[in-house]
Formats: sequence, structure tokens, C-alpha cells
Amino acid sequence: MAKPKTPRNNSKTTDTGSPTLPNLSASAEGVSELIAELKEVRRSAPDSRKNLVPINLDDEIRRRAYELWQERGYESGHQEEHWLLAEREVRQRYTQQRQHFA
Repeated sequence: MAKPKTPRNNSKTTDTGSPTLPNLSASAEGVSELIAELKEVRRSAPDSRKNLVPINLDDEIRRRAYELWQERGYESGHQEEHWLLAEREVRQRYTQQRQHFA
């Protein structure tokens, strides 16, 4: 019969079998320094959200193609033309934004 598995404990133990804890008072100063350093990095970091592309570019193109279809009087048979024009407009707008913020 197989022996039941017991969880492994990777921490060091004392002679009594209880785990030893690190000296937290010595590391508290280091933690406060780390927090101050992270706050400084956060203040000096540029806002990277400006360079984000929308989550679903196809939805934006689809909406613009629908607007073009409406603007042209709901005329059928020009789906591909509306899609390609909408795609060009949307991609061009994001390319210009990316260049502006770069």
C-alpha cells in the first residue's frame, strides 16, 4: 500500500520543529526605502496608456464602415469599399496618434 503524501515545508525549522521567522525589524527599513523608490519611479515614468491601440480594432472599423453605409444612403453592394475605406481611416488615425506621442 502506498504511503500518503504529506505537504513539503521548504522553510528552515528549529530543533522544536517550528519554522524560523526572518528578522522583520531589520527588513522594515528596507521595505520603506523600496516603497519610496517605487513612488519615485511611478512619478517619473511616462504615461504609456497614450500608445495603446484599442482592444478590438475590427469593432471600430466595423462601426465606421456602418457610418459610411448610412452616409451614402444605405446603398447595397459596396460593403467591401466601405470596409476598406473605414479600415484606412481608422488605421491612419492611430498611426498619426502614435507618431504624435512618440
